[in-house]
Amino acid sequence: MTELLAAVAAFLLAALTGGRLAGWLQKKGMGRSLMVKKGESVTPGQEDAPEFGALPLLIGLVPASLLALLILLISGGSLSPGIEAGKVLAVLFSAALYAAVGLTDDWRRGNRMPEMPLFFRIALILGVSVAFLLALRFLGEQSNIVLIPFIGTQVNFGAIWMAAMVLLLLGACCGGDACGAVSGQCASASLPLAFASAGVSAVFGMRGMASVSFGMAGAALGLLLFAFPPEKMREGRGGRMLLGTLPVMAAVAAGAPFFILPAGIPFIFEGIYAIIRVVRQAFGKKPGPGSFGGFLLDRGLSGKAVSGLYAGAGLAGAAVSILSAYLYL
Repeated sequence: MTELLAAVAAFLLAALTGGRLAGWLQKKGMGRSLMVKKGESVTPGQEDAPEFGALPLLIGLVPASLLALLILLISGGSLSPGIEAGKVLAVLFSAALYAAVGLTDDWRRGNRMPEMPLFFRIALILGVSVAFLLALRFLGEQSNIVLIPFIGTQVNFGAIWMAAMVLLLLGACCGGDACGAVSGQCASASLPLAFASAGVSAVFGMRGMASVSFGMAGAALGLLLFAFPPEKMREGRGGRMLLGTLPVMAAVAAGAPFFILPAGIPFIFEGIYAIIRVVRQAFGKKPGPGSFGGFLLDRGLSGKAVSGLYAGAGLAGAAVSILSAYLYL
C-alpha cells in the first residue's frame, strides 16, 4: 500500500503545482516554444506552453518518494534501512542531476540562447551515470553477478556490467529525450517503463525502489493533465531525460537491470537511432528526422499509429519484464 500511496501523492503534487508553475513561467516570458522559434506551425493556444515539465515532475516525485521511504523505515518490514535507503537517495539525487542537465537547455531555449553543445551534454550524462553506478557498488550492489535460469550457474560480468549499464543509462536518457515521453508523439512510452520498474522491484522485494517507480508514474500522470491540447506545459528536455532514466536507475538499484530491457524497447530503438544519426552526421550525410518516431512518420505512418506502436511495445514489454522477474525467482 505504501508504494501506491507514493504514486497518489506524486500525482497530486504534480497536478497541483503544474498549473501554477505554467502560469508563473509564462509571466516570466518563458512560454515561447522551440516550434515557434523555428517558425513552425502550432495549434492555437499552444504557442505559450513552456517546456519546463521536469519541475512539476521533480516536485511530485521527490517528496512523495521520501515520504514513502520514511513510512517504510518506520514500519520496518523487509526494508534494509542502511542499504536500500541509501540506494533510494542515490536514485533521487541522480535523477535530479539528469533533469538539471535538460532543464539547462530548456532555460536556454526559453531565453532564445543556443542549446548546450551536444558533446558537453553527453559528457555530463556519462558523468552522472558513472557516479550513480559507483555509488551503488559502494552500497553493496552485486547485480553484476547473474544466475543463469534453469542451469544454476552464476556468471560475474565484472567490468562488462559497468560498461553495459553506462550505455543503458545513456540510451535511456537520449531515447527519452527524443521520444517526447509525455507530450510528444510517443506519449505512452514512459508510463509502461515506470510501471514495469515498479513491478520488477516489487517482485525482487525492493519496496523502496517500487515506491520511487510508482511515484514517477504518478508524477507523469499529474503532468499529463497539462499536456492535452491546448497544451499548458510540455515535459521539455529535462522531463524527457528524467522519464527515460529514472525507471532504469530504479531497476538497476533493485538489482534487476536486465529485466527492465523489454519495457524499455521504445527508448532502446530511439537510442540506437540517435547513434545512427550521429554516425551519419560524422560522415557528412544528412542525419534525418530528430527521432525514430519522426522517421516512421516520414515513411507514411500516422501520428496515432506511431503512438499506438510505442504504447503497445511498452505495455507488452512491461508484462514480459514483470513475468520474467517472477519466473527468474
